[in-house]
Amino acid sequence: MRLIVIGLILVSSTGALHAADNLLPSAEPVAQVAARQKAIHRWEISLAPLVASQALDTASSWGMRELNPVLAQSNGGFGAGSAALKFGATGALIGIEYLVIRKSPRAARMFEKVNWSGAVLTTGFAIHNYAIK
Repeated sequence: MRLIVIGLILVSSTGALHAADNLLPSAEPVAQVAARQKAIHRWEISLAPLVASQALDTASSWGMRELNPVLAQSNGGFGAGSAALKFGATGALIGIEYLVIRKSPRAARMFEKVNWSGAVLTTGFAIHNYAIK
């Protein structure tokens, strides 16, 4: 019994010494955490123009002939079913991005660029649609 008590005291005192070493975190991990949080925040901001550009493209395509066979309805036009599919795909993309970023926060920077690029491209399609209406 005495050996168990002595062993527990030694083990707990050794753990306390190691815990005391970790009380003051180094500046590097704090800076890394701040950089990750900033990247994730910028990714979250990039979602707004992505969704807005999809809405703009949907509004500009409504009732027109759709060239994308996946989005075209049976009459070849763009309507409610096309819009639902378009927003569903955008939602799925955002969901996949979220899951990847949750697992690997460094991916937020790449997805931020993908979202901004997609927003610019889709806005260009919407401008074209409004030009030919």
